[in-house]
Amino acid sequence: MCMAPNLVQIRALAKEKEDENWRFRRFVKTECDLDPDEMDQQVFETTRRVWAGIDCTACANCCREVRPTFSEEDMKRLAARLGVSPQQFIDAYLQPTEDETNPWETRTTPCPFLKDNRCSVYEDRPTNCKGYPYLYEPEFAFRTMGMIERTFTCPIVYEVIEELKQSWGFRLRRRR
Repeated sequence: MCMAPNLVQIRALAKEKEDENWRFRRFVKTECDLDPDEMDQQVFETTRRVWAGIDCTACANCCREVRPTFSEEDMKRLAARLGVSPQQFIDAYLQPTEDETNPWETRTTPCPFLKDNRCSVYEDRPTNCKGYPYLYEPEFAFRTMGMIERTFTCPIVYEVIEELKQSWGFRLRRRR
């Protein structure tokens, strides 16, 4: 049974654990004795377990708070889906970014394609939406900064980080 996350509670808990999470990041990078492949495998397994218990469509917080970026291919695919020219699509929905790979992002939050907590262009959504929240990407140790930031918006990331702290032997240390 999937639970609907309490977004207010997740945000408050993430704020409360922010310093601890930064110490966990340091632990992952300097003290954790897992090799990178083993670390990634454990992140993937933990993610599968946590994700099975959370209903993303009851949350959709990423679509409310994060501006997806669009590659040239993403933009053209969505323009075609909506039956408009690429320039019309850009004019209606996008603004430039400084990223050469993904040169546009949505103008607004929530995402203009979010309808009733679901993506109205799901099959053609931008590539970076397909991978969000990036817990299945390799080299977790090099991506911990982004993961900590996502604990504020994604209940799955928050829960995965909390489980990893326990399973990897992270001990909360008092600041001196």
